Amino acid sequence: MPGRGRCGALACAIVLASLLAAGCASVPRVPGVRSALGQTATGVVGEYIPATMAQVADGTDFQQTISTLQRELFEVCIKGYGFGPRAQAFAFQSLNLMPFQAVSGYTQNQNAQVGLVDLSSVTQSGMLAPIYLRTRPDSTGVSAAEQAALRADQWHCWSKSLQPVRRLDQLGFALRRQWYAQEVRLLNSKQVRAATKVFGSCVTRAGAPRTASESLGQFIGWLQRTINRAEFATRIGGAEPSLQPRQAMDAHWSAVFIRCGGPLVSLLQRLLPGVQQAFVQEHYGQVAALEKMAAQTVAELERMTQGEF
Repeated sequence: MPGRGRCGALACAIVLASLLAAGCASVPRVPGVRSALGQTATGVVGEYIPATMAQVADGTDFQQTISTLQRELFEVCIKGYGFGPRAQAFAFQSLNLMPFQAVSGYTQNQNAQVGLVDLSSVTQSGMLAPIYLRTRPDSTGVSAAEQAALRADQWHCWSKSLQPVRRLDQLGFALRRQWYAQEVRLLNSKQVRAATKVFGSCVTRAGAPRTASESLGQFIGWLQRTINRAEFATRIGGAEPSLQPRQAMDAHWSAVFIRCGGPLVSLLQRLLPGVQQAFVQEHYGQVAALEKMAAQTVAELERMTQGEF
């Protein structure tokens, strides 16, 4: 999902408690499933296998917790080399992990490619895809000599800040790959394919190319590339492409998405929780292990940020 601010255990986006009921009546329950989902504060289900909007939001909270702690570890490491707060912030910014920043108003708590998008929020903001602006490190108060010295240390410190999350990454991405296969299976089901065909016909009549009409994901990808093409092609230090026409284009195609994609989005939001519950029952051990590892990882990062780097 676009607009995420860290590499590693983060990619997308969880409160599973009351939202699993929809579409799940025919799926037998496994003892302990409810307690394993939505009853912890880790948000790992929403980070790796989200099936509801609430889970996506909790997954975002989880990823922000991890990324904030990693940044603190990074800055503790840089401080250990004798650099002050301004230099620490500059070093993090100049890692260039996120050379672009999404314009305010874009709803990050979504995974529109599988229908996890709040259409009313898109209506209010007029923003479906992130509009990116290039970011530049703030070198105020950081001398050229300090900047050169920081470049020698910053990647070492970032590598050390990633170390506590590597095992969580391995477990989480393995589960995510399996969940993605279930999403693909759902998207290729007869019922969803029929609704997708209606969506595709609608957006092409509105002027979208055929390459943007075969799925929600294709449409989102096409829109994001179209809106940000000039920004992505701009060299560092070059003039920023005008923002207003890009916002107007996003608003136009957001309205098309809402009109054409509403039925498909509603269908996917009804079906996904049931698919997820069956998936969790099949992979219960992996989910429980991942939640345990997430809690341990957060605890370890918190301990390390208290001066034990």
